[in-house]
Amino acid sequence: MRLPPRTHFLAGTSVWFKVSVVLIVAASCFRIFIVFHHNPMDSLFGDMLRHWQNGLLFPRGTADPIGYQLYIFTVQRVAGSNRFLIALASSALSVFMPWTYYRAARAFGLEKAPSLWVWVLIAWTPSLIVIYRFIMMETLLLVLEGAALWMTARYLRKGGTRPFLLLVFCWTLACLTKPTVLPLAAICFLWALWKQCPSWRQMTWGSALALVMLLPSSLRNYVQLGFVAPFGNPWLTRIQLRCGAKRLDLDFYTHAVPAVGYHPELAVHSGEAESPSCSIRPLEPLSHWAMRRAWGDSKVRIAVDSAYGQRDWKAAYERFTPDAAEWLAQWRENIILFFFAPSYPETSEPEWDTYLEYLGRWLWAPLILLVFMGNARAFICGRFDTIPVTVTLYTLGFALQNIVIMEGRYRKPVEPLLLLNVVWLLCNKSSEPKVVGIGDRQLVQESAGTT
Repeated sequence: MRLPPRTHFLAGTSVWFKVSVVLIVAASCFRIFIVFHHNPMDSLFGDMLRHWQNGLLFPRGTADPIGYQLYIFTVQRVAGSNRFLIALASSALSVFMPWTYYRAARAFGLEKAPSLWVWVLIAWTPSLIVIYRFIMMETLLLVLEGAALWMTARYLRKGGTRPFLLLVFCWTLACLTKPTVLPLAAICFLWALWKQCPSWRQMTWGSALALVMLLPSSLRNYVQLGFVAPFGNPWLTRIQLRCGAKRLDLDFYTHAVPAVGYHPELAVHSGEAESPSCSIRPLEPLSHWAMRRAWGDSKVRIAVDSAYGQRDWKAAYERFTPDAAEWLAQWRENIILFFFAPSYPETSEPEWDTYLEYLGRWLWAPLILLVFMGNARAFICGRFDTIPVTVTLYTLGFALQNIVIMEGRYRKPVEPLLLLNVVWLLCNKSSEPKVVGIGDRQLVQESAGTT
């Protein structure tokens, strides 16, 4: 009697397939319910209010990344302030987001059943659900990250000019939405260059496309800030970390640019910045530990004149240069916050669904440890597939960064990647296609069961 081949449990029977489909449908309905039950228009305060106003003032607004401002501007022009239509747009993003990672999993070579479980895990993760109650960059960023991963895998499998341009387009758009995915984009792009070796023609077209996409944001922020900043102002959050104070007060002087009709006379903008990480106890109820600056009410003030470009920003940054002991102390705080900080603004409202997000923060530290152990085992065995390599490098870079004050919300681009990596490990074999180059053509040998 011939026995059937052994398979991992995620792709074992049609029962698991049916269960995954039911869970996906239920999660999609739950996501829609959350957005309509807690309408995003009911939470216009803090960062959410700033993003909403950026859409109203677009293309002026603040020097935040332009991608999400353009999205909000478009939504406002179509829906105005209609609560139903705003909730409909947010729920569409919420339901659509897990599907993009399913498509990425399929393109990376995972079979259909395991890829559906990627969809299930992401769709039911509290921190990836509740954020869609709010008008925040991450609601769009997560969709674009999934789409960019999909295009990366598609290019690795097919090669060619069009897939390469789609890869460049999606990653550039994601970075213009929030630059926290810049390292991930760089990793995927360099990996694609190494695996596929695009022609000079493809590189030229890709560079031209990226330049065209970056140019409007660069010019806009040059007018507002006095220097080219295609991904938004990088200095404020960096100074906020290094100053060591709980609150950073800013006096920003802008000047007239008659050619574009911007600020007909000198204007002074005063504001303040305070990280949500300064007001939390990430290890509660186990410990009352908090950042050192959270225990006091310290503040510093800086003044910046846009007429001098980056000069005043650099001077303020160098003014707060820490010694080695202070640098290490800030670094240790950031690592703890990366693993255990709850996400703002979800936890700013005491609701049952935000409490699920708050409890869910304990998932990530053990999950990261599990993923790293599984990936390390694969690397030792000589398997260096795109998913484990990318997830390992990006997560390590995020966990060990000491450039900005870490927040739980900043961890969100890592979370769906970890869930994708878990399913890859459970499949217990490499499903990634092997690509062999012959001149300008590529022969793609796909793994068994891949379509």
